[in-house]
Amino acid sequence: MAENLKELLEKYWAKSDGTTIREHTDKLLENLNTLREIFGDLIEEKVPEEFRGIFWEALKITCEYHDYGKVHSHFQKKVGNNSVEPSKDLHEVRHNLISPVFVPENLEPILKDIISLAIINHHDYEPNEEEIKKLEKVLEKEFNTILKYRKLLKKSEYDVVQLISQRHGERNLEKFYILLKGFLLKIDHSSSNKFSPKIETGRIRENTLFVRNYLKQEKNSDLNDLQKFILENDGNLLIVASTGYGKTEAGFLFLKDKGFFTLPIRTSVNSIYERAKRVFGEENVGLLHSTALIYRLSLDERERNSLEEIVNDYHLTKNFGKPIIVSTPDQFFPFILRPKGFEKYIALLSYSRVVLDELQLFEPHTLGFIVKALQKIKEFGGKVMVMTATLPTYVERDLEFLEYKKGIFLKDEIRHNLRLVKDSILNFADQIRELSRSGKVLIITNTIKRALELKSLIPEAFVIHGHFIQKHRREREKEIHSFFETPDEKGIWITTQLAEVSLDLDADFLITELSTADSLIQRMGRVNRKGLKDTRNPNVFILTEDCSGIGSVYRKKIHDITLSLLKEGKITEEEKIELVRKTYTRVIKEDRDYIEKYKKAKDYIDDLWSLKEKFNKEKAQKLFRDIHSYTVIPEVFREELEPLLEVYTSEKDTLEKYKLLGKILDYTFTIQAYKAKNIEPVYGLKGVYWIRGNYSEEIGFEPSESEDNII
Repeated sequence: MAENLKELLEKYWAKSDGTTIREHTDKLLENLNTLREIFGDLIEEKVPEEFRGIFWEALKITCEYHDYGKVHSHFQKKVGNNSVEPSKDLHEVRHNLISPVFVPENLEPILKDIISLAIINHHDYEPNEEEIKKLEKVLEKEFNTILKYRKLLKKSEYDVVQLISQRHGERNLEKFYILLKGFLLKIDHSSSNKFSPKIETGRIRENTLFVRNYLKQEKNSDLNDLQKFILENDGNLLIVASTGYGKTEAGFLFLKDKGFFTLPIRTSVNSIYERAKRVFGEENVGLLHSTALIYRLSLDERERNSLEEIVNDYHLTKNFGKPIIVSTPDQFFPFILRPKGFEKYIALLSYSRVVLDELQLFEPHTLGFIVKALQKIKEFGGKVMVMTATLPTYVERDLEFLEYKKGIFLKDEIRHNLRLVKDSILNFADQIRELSRSGKVLIITNTIKRALELKSLIPEAFVIHGHFIQKHRREREKEIHSFFETPDEKGIWITTQLAEVSLDLDADFLITELSTADSLIQRMGRVNRKGLKDTRNPNVFILTEDCSGIGSVYRKKIHDITLSLLKEGKITEEEKIELVRKTYTRVIKEDRDYIEKYKKAKDYIDDLWSLKEKFNKEKAQKLFRDIHSYTVIPEVFREELEPLLEVYTSEKDTLEKYKLLGKILDYTFTIQAYKAKNIEPVYGLKGVYWIRGNYSEEIGFEPSESEDNII
């Protein structure tokens, strides 16, 4: 085998499309060189000092030999290379277990072990004595050699890393291993993508110039004090700023070299993506969330060439190849749960910057998960900027490990005058109509169900929430933005929490159910945003009775504490921050269950990283249920879509398939997994479900009586 290995690598297949092992390996080496050319200086800083001198060579060797095991005759049969006849007396053995046999013998023992271990585990492997015996037989019969790395197969991956570390006295070996394997995975995944096999397209070096040009052209302004603060402080940052203060542009300034701008609501992500394209240019910016491809495909009817560009760009972004990526946190933050391949995300984040906006929107257990993820990003060398209009004090205290520089930037003008109404919002319809004769009225309810109840009482009002299908939601978003941007327009829009962060609106009056302190302040940010309107009379009306979603959407204790602290009249920006501080100071004292959920999530992460516990998908979903959702299609569209689904499932052309997929997914919306009732899988579409219920273009999907939905 050794004599003709070179010939076999050039002839045998790595992929079912006929790509040879040599061609695939060369693509990895090409991408390795590209990565080093663009980001080599940043990456080297993150590698433990004692391993810096050998890192690139070790990564090159790992990339070179990672797939050599694919010369196994059974693998060739598996990928469709019919010119190779598999050995009949041998079982198939996974190629990643065979590949280490080819790693050069003359390497230092510790390096040979670590490289071999990364190769073994670049695909799934759990210790398995039966598989080891099969491997021994294959090596003996087909490769005329013996198994010399049994010790790497007998225990789980990170137990082996610890044993090697102890044997050689290398304290930072695990960190080195995570980066080595992580970059192998990133390079391999990028190289294997048939749409866009590039690993990185560039580096943003002049982001200050980009942002300044954008501000001058679009807003006829220069950097404000917040944005100058970003330039003057290069470390980790915690920014508390009023809505409308220019936080987005501040985030763009922070994201030099390579970065992720993350927000929890996809509509917000889409909006920031469009702005980022205007700042940095479309070629430098990617969009990443669970329906990003649908969003890109559905902007207008695409010609085939344009479609190919979108699909290629999407795959490039999915492999994190763009220098600036706007995303939801769930696209990479779950690495903290240590699922298979988590190392790829750590390697990526080690040389990246992350802006995390609207942190306060998450439940306490998910906040615990995110805080731990930020801690790990810092540990591996990434930089973080947390931006928010409000932040609970216990989270701010827990983020001190970031060694952040804190900046508080508040508007001087008083923008809001509060009136507390001791009644249900359902009894306020006449007053809402009266206010709408004077200007634009924005209503925010705590649940979809309450929004639709109010709509039935005010038929002339328009409604938007998270349970409109994609194409109708886009239409609604255009309509609501047009309404609030048109001078002298009067009328009423009813929304849910969706409006708190994902819709950039400036209403004359806000009518809202009482929620929680941080949520209320976000809602206030949707009225009199620029502070130019008269505040002598109330412009924020808070209905405090019969509030929907208390107990299911918002914790009753936080709701009650917020009410006890709220006061009528004008409220300054400083008083808003103090309201949040006082609320959560009392929550920690009076609601032990709340803070226990936060601590429980952090403890679970600590156990995962100390190897006391293994990743369990079901447990993770239960702990972090608010970030898991289903993509669903209302049952009423079934008859209309089934012919299209039939064409989609039989279509062979990949691009045409994507085009059809875009049309089908235009009929979807997402619903939190624990609230999804009456669902059934859509044949031919993995992860998409039919959902039973009423649907109309005017009011969207109506939840069942028992369902209480947030956005």
